[in-house]
Amino acid sequence: MAIEGLVAGHFEQCPVRKISPKDSNKFVLLCDRTQVPFVSVIEIFDEGGKTPPNEHAVAHEYFYVISGEGIAVVGDMEMPIKTGSFFIVPPGNNHEVRNTGKGRLYVLTTMVPDEKFSDLIKSGPVASLDEDDLAVLKGK
Repeated sequence: MAIEGLVAGHFEQCPVRKISPKDSNKFVLLCDRTQVPFVSVIEIFDEGGKTPPNEHAVAHEYFYVISGEGIAVVGDMEMPIKTGSFFIVPPGNNHEVRNTGKGRLYVLTTMVPDEKFSDLIKSGPVASLDEDDLAVLKGK
């Protein structure tokens, strides 16, 4: 029996992309606006990597740290983040995430609504997961 609207899968079957070749972070696209009215990704930041400062017109953006540590900047406020930390950025707030720890930073990021962020990710170059990524994401 099928359930209308159900989306299910495993991260290993999801596309992995960067927004541009020079970026220090990559995205595992778990679901996008073609499936649901939001986008959810696992964002993987290289050591020293960060997002460019950005803001969203109507979307709330939820961040949950799976592994690693860094700093979240929202407006003029800086917050240390580590495994288990979460924060939600309301629309209209400039924000960025910086990896300040040793090794990579892994963050589950969900943006509601999508604001075509998934289109931006899908238009970027293909990336891949390495053994370290797989170990973290499989919980090993």
